[in-house]
Amino acid sequence: MDYHLGQLVACVDGNWQYNMPGQNPDGVTLPRKGQVYRIRSRVFLQSYLFLLFDEIHNSELPSPTGPFEPVFDARSFLPLDPKRLDVFRQQHAPVDRVPA
Repeated sequence: MDYHLGQLVACVDGNWQYNMPGQNPDGVTLPRKGQVYRIRSRVFLQSYLFLLFDEIHNSELPSPTGPFEPVFDARSFLPLDPKRLDVFRQQHAPVDRVPA
């Protein structure tokens, strides 16, 4: 799938695991299944794509290669179609009512 900066994606898998020994996800904000996020950065690690989001900012954690902000596997997110979102926004837009 194609992911780009500023794109809205939906989280479709909320099973997050940390594979680094000694790393504890306490205090780390994780994406939640069913929520929508806007991509702020893309990170490629060992030919896998990971994402960072505007809505989630975590402190950097130590790693063997230096401090890093936790990233999230792109395979856990589906891009949202902006055309379909526009239709939804039009249907749910606030309506100004004229006083009678």
